[in-house]
Amino acid sequence: MKRRALTFAAGLAAASSLLGLTACDRRKEKVQQALPTLPEFDAARLHARLEDLRLAYEARGFNVSDTLQPPLPADEVRRQCSWFPTPLPPELIALYGWRGGQRESREKKDFPFNFRDFAFVTPADARVEYDSLMKSYGVNPADAPLLRTCFPFAAFNGGWLVMPCATQSLEPRLPRPIISVMQGVDVHYYTIETMAATAIDWVRHPKFDGYSLPSAIELEIWQRHNPGIFPGG
Repeated sequence: MKRRALTFAAGLAAASSLLGLTACDRRKEKVQQALPTLPEFDAARLHARLEDLRLAYEARGFNVSDTLQPPLPADEVRRQCSWFPTPLPPELIALYGWRGGQRESREKKDFPFNFRDFAFVTPADARVEYDSLMKSYGVNPADAPLLRTCFPFAAFNGGWLVMPCATQSLEPRLPRPIISVMQGVDVHYYTIETMAATAIDWVRHPKFDGYSLPSAIELEIWQRHNPGIFPGG
């Protein structure tokens, strides 16, 4: 498992180097080019993309299906997440309506269901991750207002993917972006749907090794689904 942690860290550092940006630099930048018109969120479309991602992993020999919990009804998702300070948006209800996260600690799994570096967490694990998030990045006065209403649906080794569940100012043109909290607080995907589409193409690529891709290939796929998400992209 140390290999995975080191690979993830190296992959993130390589992407940052390729972009020529520090965490601080990325935080100051916004998406500069005009954004495409995004379709309204559709739960069935998200479920189809998540299924495609699951099957992409399985086709490569990674038995991620063994790590996934059964779907959770909407009322059960809300009940399990009643600790969260704001109502959950439809995107999160749909995510856990597809699968309920992973049964055990992601670090114990040979083949976790990942969104790039971060593994899909259960609502119970999300509560633990939220507490950790707020005790680390959340102590920064500049980050606390944003992170307080961001739900950590994926995590690994002190890093998180979070979804804002209230109005956010990090990139106000995107109503529900996916934000990475790892060596900075940065928008990484337009939506949870473009995140899934990006991950599908990563996993399907012949050079995907189960953990990472060469940085230039990864970035090209990233920007194909989220154009302009990084400065200069």
